[in-house]
Amino acid sequence: MRRSTQSGFTIIEVIVAIAIFMFGITALLGLFHVGGNFEQQARVNAELAPAIEPLVAEIQRKAFSYDSKTSTYTLNTFVDQVVPLAPAYKYELWVEPSGSNPEFRRAQLRFYKKSPERVLSRVSLVITRHVPISIQLQQ
Repeated sequence: MRRSTQSGFTIIEVIVAIAIFMFGITALLGLFHVGGNFEQQARVNAELAPAIEPLVAEIQRKAFSYDSKTSTYTLNTFVDQVVPLAPAYKYELWVEPSGSNPEFRRAQLRFYKKSPERVLSRVSLVITRHVPISIQLQQ
């Protein structure tokens, strides 16, 4: 009786090894995609960081206009405005209706490049129904 001395892998072992390899490669490619999204968000935040604080202060100052004849406050709109210190970006201001206190309103600045539907970053803030005296005197 003669015994076979050939050694090697069976087709089943090869298929299982390929499947494990493909699963690992797919997981690594998914990590590249997630890492790319994190990198893009970090870049946007780094470009907008110097511009956000002065912009929020300006919006809080100019959020409302006051009509001295009727003694009413009007909420100004900020849509498709260029960010002053980051001209590659635009912003719009979303204001939620006032809840229990009409003096304060929750708002959100939404930053984008081309389309408002593709928001790249958001900043939440509170605006008050107040117009500085210097602005009232200019009117």
